[in-house]
Amino acid sequence: MMIEIVKANKSNLLEVLYIIRECSRQLIEKGVKYWNNSLADSFEISTDIESGYIYLIKYNYVPVGTITLRLLPKNESLQLERLAIFPAYQKKGLGQKLIEFAKETAREKGVKKILGSIPVDDADLIHLLEQNNFVKKGESIPVETNPIAVELELLQ
Repeated sequence: MMIEIVKANKSNLLEVLYIIRECSRQLIEKGVKYWNNSLADSFEISTDIESGYIYLIKYNYVPVGTITLRLLPKNESLQLERLAIFPAYQKKGLGQKLIEFAKETAREKGVKKILGSIPVDDADLIHLLEQNNFVKKGESIPVETNPIAVELELLQ
């Protein structure tokens, strides 16, 4: 079993969109309403790929997950977004590997804080982040039409 994390490039756009849309479909079926295809906006994701913010996790050379890591202004924190593992590859520790990768990226960039905003009804992802020492900092309403999101923070 070969697992690697690589920076996405322009040719990976459809793979990233597909992973996010499949996760979106799965979460909607579970009742997590915040996740929808608007999170997989192709222009925004394409821009993030060009900016070097999006990474893929490959399982035996096949892209099966993605994460977006955006360095926030003044290099004070790293924003963790769009953590998604293709449904058939969940529960194999790949989400954990992406979080460890985010922590290592923050250390390499000299960043002390990782921030994330997670749908309040995505209990599995909240649990995964809390297991990795992320602390719930409150709740917010990211967009008027969406339910409340949990704001999480990790201090390193």
